[in-house]
Amino acid sequence: MLLDLLFPRRCLGCGRWGRYFCQDCLKEIYPFENQICPVCEKNSLGGLTHPGCQTKYSLDGLVSIFPYEGVMRQAIVKLKYRFITDLTKELMDLAAAVLKNKKEVPKFDRSWVLIPVPLHSRRQRWRGFNQAEVFGRMLVEKFGWQFRTDILVRQRHTQPQVKLRIKERKKNIRGVFRINPHSQFVIPDSKFIIFDDIWTTGATMRECGQLLKKIGTGEVWGLTLAR
Repeated sequence: MLLDLLFPRRCLGCGRWGRYFCQDCLKEIYPFENQICPVCEKNSLGGLTHPGCQTKYSLDGLVSIFPYEGVMRQAIVKLKYRFITDLTKELMDLAAAVLKNKKEVPKFDRSWVLIPVPLHSRRQRWRGFNQAEVFGRMLVEKFGWQFRTDILVRQRHTQPQVKLRIKERKKNIRGVFRINPHSQFVIPDSKFIIFDDIWTTGATMRECGQLLKKIGTGEVWGLTLAR
């Protein structure tokens, strides 16, 4: 293809030409074996929120696909600020294959609704895209989930979480999101997957989950590409 000639692919790990993840470097990418409770962040079978941690408005569970390190970290950072179609496809093909084979995590069927964590409009204009939305669209195509971007709204521009300490992140994200009053969806028994690229402190995802729970939804899980 012409694009391959103009912009040849190189492995993010070793620099070998041909693919962003060569066969040798793929062997260095390990999926998470142990999931964590999204409340206390201690190991939990299948990522289910511990009964002692569960509250009325907490997430019901969390699934993270890869550790945020090595080649995977390089790929996500590269995509965070520059949309590269073929890298995105390679990455999401890999993520979907791992998720389908994870026997210990819940099998989200077609009744689930995936909501990507929204960016503020100002930041999305600057970046040109929301990577959580791009990744999310590719996942729903592979799993048959429903996809909604009109339910959660980011109403306030904030500092990037990566630049802040843990306590600052929680304060920074508080009150940032709201439920879009103009969105129309069935609340009773609705089951949601909140999707983001990275889980760090979890402040963003917990805030989104709390909003959905407060309007009377059913289960709400978090799903991240990496942690």
